[in-house]
Amino acid sequence: MSDTSNTNLGNVISNNKARKIIYGTYTVAAVAVGGVGAYFLGTGHAIPEAVVGAQAVIAYLGIPVGGLALANTSSSSTSGDHVATDVPRDAD
Repeated sequence: MSDTSNTNLGNVISNNKARKIIYGTYTVAAVAVGGVGAYFLGTGHAIPEAVVGAQAVIAYLGIPVGGLALANTSSSSTSGDHVATDVPRDAD
């Protein structure tokens, strides 16, 4: 058995462009499937079984997509996330 204690999950998909494609595809699919379901609910029709199944698949795929995003998120403050401290305030 191999030692996986030093595995860097950020290396699962290390290419930024590939991750953006995965995130974008997932987002578009989730919005499309959700929109179809909302249409049927909004028009008072029963939701077809295919749409219910697609919603379940989208929800399930949220697990690996979220895990991929988490694995590629740094908890370090040097990751580019900064809090603006010199934002001008409106005079009252």
